[in-house]
Parts: sequence; structure tokens; C-alpha cells
Amino acid sequence: MTRSPRPFLALCFLAFVLGAMEIGSLRARAASPTDAIPQGQRTDAFRRLLHVLGFQPIGNFAALKAHPGESLLVVLGDPSCLSEAFAAGELRSFVESGGAVLIATDKPTLGLAGAQLSRLAGVTVTGEMLVCAPVKPDDIYFGEPCCPFVLPFADAMGSKAASNVLGLLTSLAGVGNRPSLFRSPQPERGELRRVASNAPSRLQINSSSWWLPSGIFRLAELPNHCSEASSTLQRSPFPSPPAFRIGAPVKPKQITSPLFAVGGAVGKGRALVLADHSLFINRMILPSDTDNLEFAANCLHWLRGGASTPAEALRALNESENLESFTGQRNKVLFWDDGRIRSDFNAPLVRVPVKPTMAMEPAIVAAVDKTIANLEERDAFNRALLDRLDDWAGGRHRLPRYVVYVLTFAAFLLVGYRFLWRGRYRGDFAVPTPVDGVEPRRTNLSFLDQRRRSLLRSGNVWETVHLLAREFFDSVGFSPRDSSPPHAKIVEGGWRRRWRLRRLCARWWCLARGDAPVVVSPKSLRRWLRELDELKSAAANGTLRLT
Repeated sequence: MTRSPRPFLALCFLAFVLGAMEIGSLRARAASPTDAIPQGQRTDAFRRLLHVLGFQPIGNFAALKAHPGESLLVVLGDPSCLSEAFAAGELRSFVESGGAVLIATDKPTLGLAGAQLSRLAGVTVTGEMLVCAPVKPDDIYFGEPCCPFVLPFADAMGSKAASNVLGLLTSLAGVGNRPSLFRSPQPERGELRRVASNAPSRLQINSSSWWLPSGIFRLAELPNHCSEASSTLQRSPFPSPPAFRIGAPVKPKQITSPLFAVGGAVGKGRALVLADHSLFINRMILPSDTDNLEFAANCLHWLRGGASTPAEALRALNESENLESFTGQRNKVLFWDDGRIRSDFNAPLVRVPVKPTMAMEPAIVAAVDKTIANLEERDAFNRALLDRLDDWAGGRHRLPRYVVYVLTFAAFLLVGYRFLWRGRYRGDFAVPTPVDGVEPRRTNLSFLDQRRRSLLRSGNVWETVHLLAREFFDSVGFSPRDSSPPHAKIVEGGWRRRWRLRRLCARWWCLARGDAPVVVSPKSLRRWLRELDELKSAAANGTLRLT
């Protein structure tokens, strides 16, 4: 009896189909860009904020353009959608019709995307990364030079004024739609001061116009000591220090108060442009020591159409639909998250490390090690040293000549020291000077005068003072040859007078008893003689008595 192979073949086919499906699902999960992004660099917290504020996701750009008065476009990171989904001038038309846009990117806006942004807000994003140099701890977050704090814009008068004449007049009148993005939910705190950026870029105003478009305001800037990092440094959520070049150091380009954010009302809609999108990622928006979450909420509230100034709040009180006037009428969002449309606003939040420390980025250490290894393989260090030698006058070919010059000069110094300096003539003071056959010089001075002149020439008249001290103590009945000094008794005068006479008596006794000579200059001889006269006068009138 033979079995039919059909059941066996059916089982094999079923196993093959299930295996193919499982492999396909694994490949799809492996190719998912969401899983490839580290948790700290994703936008889960920002999407959760959209869900909490009641925004509904939009799945395509056609639905966004169909109802501009109810729609909000959020572009974070890659700005290619501005050129792919909108025709020339269509982005401004969308905003003028009642739509709102939030464009936050640190990548350069070129081509049609730059033209769309320039026509809408009068600015473009340069794409250069800015860091704080020199580092000021009060202006950066967590000690990272690439994380400067965002500052509210203030003009030369110190007020947060508009950037054009029309905007200034409307702000003074109280009817301007200038966003209040740094408003704190706690009035006692004042403005938000810890809105931290992350490897930001800067905005550049259109060179063909002196002012920003009507209704657009300067909103925020970076610290005035921010400078451009090396253009070879690749952007990362928490980049490594700026790249360096072996050789002559390159000074960073200094930038004064880089423009970070602009925004305002354009027709019936609202627009907001930021020079960094990383301030909305999990690692920057979740920490409790930053104000990025409050800043993001203020941006979304204003773009939604809610009242953000006292003038708008007063107008909303007089309207029939007060709640809608306060909260805004735009409740639909197309969220373009760095190249893809995200519709999952109800994102789960998990515990992730939020401090931007270098230890949390092992990829940076690995990249540095790999870079150093590549430099060693290419012999970059020696070649850089030779390039520095080529910058000298004559290049590296004159290096042997310089070495010969230095060695020759060193040899001359050694020979001169050995045979000239050390071999020079020196008189031996231990051997007496020969005087035989030398006729003594004749003079009419006595021996005492000759001795006195010899002392003056030597600059030491100790012998004279010593003899005068001995004569003084012999005259009062005390021999300096005695071992014990006399006791000075002063019968008149105050304590200061008595202290001085005792001090002088002790000093002159040391001179009279001294066996080893001390230096007494001829200039100080008069002072010594005055002291001796003072002692003699005190002994003569009975004020000083030696016992």
C-alpha cells in the first residue's frame, strides 16, 4: 500500500509560505526607520504633546491644502517637502488662505525650498552649525558648547520690537500678531530662559530686502559669542567637538547675535521658522531643567490660532465663540518628521537618558578612534609636519643647513667656555704678593692717616667704631674685656627714652666686645657718632648709670 505525496507536499508548501511571510516581516521591521533612531533622538514627546492638545493627524498634503483654515503644517528636519509638495509660491498662498506652518530645521534650504521660505518669511536657513566659543556656562545647557540657550530677541532699545516700521507701529497700537513664545505658564517665573537648542544653525535675511515681510517679526536669537564650527563636522543629535586640522589653527568665524527664529501673521494664517529642530526631540524636551516643553506648547498654541497677546485676549472676550477664539480653530496637523509623515500622535513615553553627555554616545568615541587610526595609516602626522616645514623660508631643503648652523654655534660656545672663560688668568689670593725689589711708595702722611684712608677705600670703618666703643666703656669704668655686659639704669625720662638708651648701650657693648668685624659703611659713621654722643651726654649728666 503506497501513500499519496499530496499531503506532504501541501505541508511543505504551507511551511514555505509561512517562512517567507516571517522573513518579510523581519525585513520590514529591520528596515523601519523608527527602530533605527535612538530613543533620545526621536520625537515621541512632541507627538504626545500634539495628542494632548487635541490635534488630529493628516495623512497627505492634498488633505492639508483642502482645508487651510483648519490645518497646520509642522516640518521638522528635512525641508524637502517644501519643494516636493508645494509649487512655486503655493506655500505662501496656503498661509494667506488661513493655514499655519512651523518650519524648524538646521539643514540648508536651497533651491525651491529656500525660495518658498524666503517668500513666506523673508529668511533662509544657512545650515552651518553654531557652537559657543568662548564657552560661558550661563549661556549653554549642561556644559555643552553645542547646546546654547535661545534668547528672546530685543532691539537696540532693549524692547522686543518688530523688525520693520509697519510691525513696530502695529505693536505699539496693540494690534500686532507678534507671537509670545517665551511666556511662562507660571507668571511669577517671568519669561522662559532655559530653552536649549542642539547644534543649531542660523537664519539669514533675504539680501534683496532691507526689512522682513510685513507681519513677520524677529522672535529669538542665540548668544552673541556663538561661532561657526568646522564645515567638515557632520551633524548629530549631540555632536562631538568641532573637527580640527593638523597644522596652523583656524580661527572660527565670529557671529554677532545669530538670528534663530522669526514668525508672525501672513494674511489669515500664521508662520513660524526656527533654525533648529533638535530642540523638539526627546532628549531636549523631556528634562525638567529645560523649558523646551513649555516653548513647544506656546508655539503650537499660537499656530493653532489661540490668543497670545493681551490685545488678542480682549478681542476674544467680545466675540461670540470665546473658547474657540482663545484656543484657536486649527485642529488638524500634517507632521513631516525628517522625511516622513507621522500620523501616530498617541506615542508611548518610555524612560530614556536625557542628559547630553559624551559618555552616552559611544559612537562618538568609536568614530574618533577610527579617525585617528585612519590618520596614522595615511601617515598624516608626518606629512603635516613636513608641510609646516615647507612653510618656512626655503622649505624643508634648508633644514640641514639650519641644523649645521645651530650645531656650529653650540660648538663655538663650548670652546669659548672651556678655553677662554675657564682658562682665563686668576690671581691666587693664598700666595703673598712678591714685594722684594719693589721700592715702597713715599708719602708724607702718618701711619694713622694712611690706615684711615685705607679703611675708607675698603668701605668699612668698623675698626674706628670699635675703638671708640672701647674708649667709651673704659671712661665709665667698665672694661670691654669683661664677660658680662653692664646693666644700664636710667633715672630720668619716659619709657621710650629709657628703652632707647638701653638699646644703644647694648649695641655699643657688642661693638666693643666684638671679635669678628662687621660692615660699617662710611655713610653710616655719622649716625654711629651721634649715638655715641647721646650715650656720653646721658652718662655725663647722670641720666645713664652703668652698674
